[in-house]
Amino acid sequence: MKFINLDATTAYNKAIKSCGKDNKVIVCGTQEDLTYIEDAIESRQRSPKEIIKDSTLINPNTWLQERLNVLNDEIDLPAITGTWQGESKEKQSFSLAQDIMTGEPISDLIGAKIKTDRNWKIPAYFNFGGWNQCPTPDIHCAIWKHWQQAYGAQIVAVSNDLIEAHISNPPTTEEDAMALAWQQYAYCNDIVDQGVESVAKLASMLINHDSWYFWWD
Repeated sequence: MKFINLDATTAYNKAIKSCGKDNKVIVCGTQEDLTYIEDAIESRQRSPKEIIKDSTLINPNTWLQERLNVLNDEIDLPAITGTWQGESKEKQSFSLAQDIMTGEPISDLIGAKIKTDRNWKIPAYFNFGGWNQCPTPDIHCAIWKHWQQAYGAQIVAVSNDLIEAHISNPPTTEEDAMALAWQQYAYCNDIVDQGVESVAKLASMLINHDSWYFWWD
């Protein structure tokens, strides 16, 4: 794994094109993000290879359902379900290459070059997760393997608290989009609770759309 400088105007296109190659390009954010990323890597207790191996022992569907059961004990899930309003014109978009306040391209954008055969393995190299309600790295890998197989979901960006992905096979029906939205809520409830406010709204943004965004507080 090697950190590199990226051009903010072409970074995501480069990351998407690298998905089919053994050397993946992952967008990481600013120099400040890099500091936190390096801290996480230095603190890991397992190697990427060990994390990936451990991820194969996890059933992603079982984990997601168990997580929903836990959330159901904490939150009134029917209250955050919402009402289906049809496919949304809004779209989750990639964010790490732009200043959140000004929208201008980041001049010191950092990326990572990682030699691996599958994008679902990326969280293992970053030792991503394991704080607050953010899943541990092996769980991330298991879930992304499932989503890569089901939706062509390819991780293209990882910062200290964020994962973004390019999607080649998004859901096309209300039923499939709602099922996926509940999975995503179980995986990262902040995107609803501190974001779009209902699972139905999230589903409307997933149908026929090619980018996903996850953020953990």
